Amino acid sequence: MQTKPIALGALLALSACSQNKVPAGQLNKAASLPTTFNFSMLGLRVLTTFINRRQATTATLYGNDRARQAALGGTGAAQPGEVLALLTWRQQADPNWFGARIPGALQSLELLRTGPGSMGRPAVSYQYFTGKDLTQRADTLGQQARIAYLLAQRPAVLP
Repeated sequence: MQTKPIALGALLALSACSQNKVPAGQLNKAASLPTTFNFSMLGLRVLTTFINRRQATTATLYGNDRARQAALGGTGAAQPGEVLALLTWRQQADPNWFGARIPGALQSLELLRTGPGSMGRPAVSYQYFTGKDLTQRADTLGQQARIAYLLAQRPAVLP
């Protein structure tokens, strides 16, 4: 009698183990970031998301803990040590759900970092990357407006 529960427990333990592989065709490779960019090493978390129906884009704002705390404060002023990243994708039709839209081709990445500055104001570094390979764009037109926009975003707070 004792061997049946032990054997059943062992069978359940062995059959419950899996490798958590994504089934073929279920990974959205078009929306994936290039591995050479190493985005996961930044250690950022999702702060909020945006959908622009006119431009048919989806965007996600990521930030570190310092950026999240500053955004919760709502001052819109940069604090040293903040890292914000806004990833934007073109939307595409979801092949699994009629009428649904999912991220498609990677469109851009905006990366904002703050560090110690002078006169009580932090130094702000802004980089703009475009395309699927995330090539850096050197154009600085509108850069101050984008910095102000990113710093003004409030995180989504869930109960």
